[in-house]
Amino acid sequence: MSAAAAAEKAALRRRMKLVRETVDDHLMRSVELWAQVADLPEYSDATTVMAFNGMGSEPDTDPLLARIAADGKRALLPRVEQGRLVVCDADGEMATSSFGVVEPQGPALDPSVVEFVVVPGLAFTTDGCRLGYGAGYYDGFLSTIPGVPNAGVCFAEQLVDTLPMEPHDIRVQRVVTA
Repeated sequence: MSAAAAAEKAALRRRMKLVRETVDDHLMRSVELWAQVADLPEYSDATTVMAFNGMGSEPDTDPLLARIAADGKRALLPRVEQGRLVVCDADGEMATSSFGVVEPQGPALDPSVVEFVVVPGLAFTTDGCRLGYGAGYYDGFLSTIPGVPNAGVCFAEQLVDTLPMEPHDIRVQRVVTA
């Protein structure tokens, strides 16, 4: 990555974190976001859904995890292990990682169990470009499960017209906002 591209992404990350922190009806909009995700045919068709544990000003994922359980689906969560995301059941023991994310501590599962992925991000474009936190965990994970339906989720304020993309960046298949 060029120094200019890295600087552009870093500046955009700082700006989008601030933008996300201005969302004042956070819980209500999170619930609305998860209702829209639940209306997706890809979600309806899935028996296992990989979500994420929201932190800070990210959408509140407690209602999402409750909805997945109420819908009779198996909830999965990611954990960072040896520089990559692994998927685990969401109903076991949890611990806070060095990144401040609450992660499952159970055994890693084969990624083939994932039937739908809910993908967080700092910013998205309507055509699926995504800006994450910069470690490439989701890009790496999504590249291991090509063809598995996914949706990027964010508050409407996090939508932007364009994002700098690099060859390793993976687009999400759709973007859901509230």
